[in-house]
Amino acid sequence: MSDPLLRNSHGTRPRMILDDTFAEGIAAIAYADEARTLLLATRNGELLQVNEAGALLHRATGFHALDHLVLSATGTYGAAAVGMNRLVCFDHQLRFVWDAEAPSRITAVAIAPYGSHLAFSTESARTHIVSIDRKETARIETKRSLDHLEFLTDEPHLIGVADFGQIASFGLYGEELWNERIMNNVGDLSVSGSGRRILVAAFNHGVQVFSRTGKHKGAFMLDGIPFKVSGSAAGTRLAVLTQEHRLYWLDYEGNVKWVADMTSDPPLHIRTGPLGDRLFVVTVSGRVILLEW
Repeated sequence: MSDPLLRNSHGTRPRMILDDTFAEGIAAIAYADEARTLLLATRNGELLQVNEAGALLHRATGFHALDHLVLSATGTYGAAAVGMNRLVCFDHQLRFVWDAEAPSRITAVAIAPYGSHLAFSTESARTHIVSIDRKETARIETKRSLDHLEFLTDEPHLIGVADFGQIASFGLYGEELWNERIMNNVGDLSVSGSGRRILVAAFNHGVQVFSRTGKHKGAFMLDGIPFKVSGSAAGTRLAVLTQEHRLYWLDYEGNVKWVADMTSDPPLHIRTGPLGDRLFVVTVSGRVILLEW
């Protein structure tokens, strides 16, 4: 691995099997674990769907000021929050399905693995769950607005996290399944291994780990301040990005398999592959890299 960006690294070095650059920059990414397709939102308002070889499959325009992007595991449906309070739903070819305006700024979006339901939270501390045909099944009131949302892969349960507030789970009809208090900022949320581990990037508190029933299972404490985390669907590997631009690749026993200092082109987004052998990295310069171990 001779690429200058990854030269300052230690551990089991990966192969770089995809390397592309989008000069306009990347605002957000989403990945379909089963379809194995990557969705890129560029800063000039385009959505690009590519396969793992980097081939362009579909393109759509009109997604300016995009804040959140999600894609079902099957790739059948996706959604984007644009212009602060507009939610746009699209199909597997990025064709428009429907849109809706939220009463206030959208703070988080999630989609069920098979695309059956969408969830979105707003800064008014309400979370809405809607079916893919736009029927609302739940309206959930919380003490603080939820900043991160994820659906479990094997059960119709929604996980939500609020800064200095709570981590909680809800059913599709809004019933609260569990609720635990947390006392720290949250940078990211990832559900790994069918929900066996719920990972929370908690800045100075490391990567906090919860079970699918909300029990605190400990934390990964790394050299740096974690603000992004992504766990594989198989529950074998996780990637952590720190504010010091270090990228960690580790197992669930806490063993660091590889770490790189990427200060020369800091990463913005990371996403693990479902089997825990691949990692997508998107950098400030608009570079999209796929690493394989």
